[in-house]
Amino acid sequence: MSPTSSLSGQDLLVMQQVTGFMSNDFAIENGEGNVVAHGHTRGSAASRMFRGNRQFEIQDLDGTPLFRVEDPMTLGRDRYRVTGPQGEPIAEIVQRISFFRTSVAISVVDGTDLQLDGSLSGFSFRLMAGQVPVASVDRKWAGFGRAMLGRSRYAVELDPGMPEVVRYAVIGSVIALDLIRDKASNNN
Repeated sequence: MSPTSSLSGQDLLVMQQVTGFMSNDFAIENGEGNVVAHGHTRGSAASRMFRGNRQFEIQDLDGTPLFRVEDPMTLGRDRYRVTGPQGEPIAEIVQRISFFRTSVAISVVDGTDLQLDGSLSGFSFRLMAGQVPVASVDRKWAGFGRAMLGRSRYAVELDPGMPEVVRYAVIGSVIALDLIRDKASNNN
């Protein structure tokens, strides 16, 4: 099967992270293992050195930007933005204060409100729209060598009827979760 050219219509995505000294890039694969998109760290080297990886661009296979995930500097709770290629808003992501669990609220521009709850230590999460599950995220073993090099792998199962704007918000939320995990490990 040839690789598809879009995230649309993909109900299972595997996000294969490739962490480097100054970047946190990854490939997004479909359930068959074909790469369908790429995530690239953006922003200046100086900004990444002092504040970490705070901007990511998700691109289609041909290099066309699909959306961005931004981690703006804020006081208080972590907030993230998912925007379109021209900066148009897609979603706002806000980490909620919760003991022993990670809780994130996602407000999508189309009016969809999602709640993401789970465990950072086991990296297992469910995304809910009210009482309806729309996605699940689980860390998958990437192999000993890859784990030693700082590489993670996440499987994301998506509701097949999900609109594209919500799909981008969900994928952006997974990237935000990885940023939250990274910040938590840096603070400990």
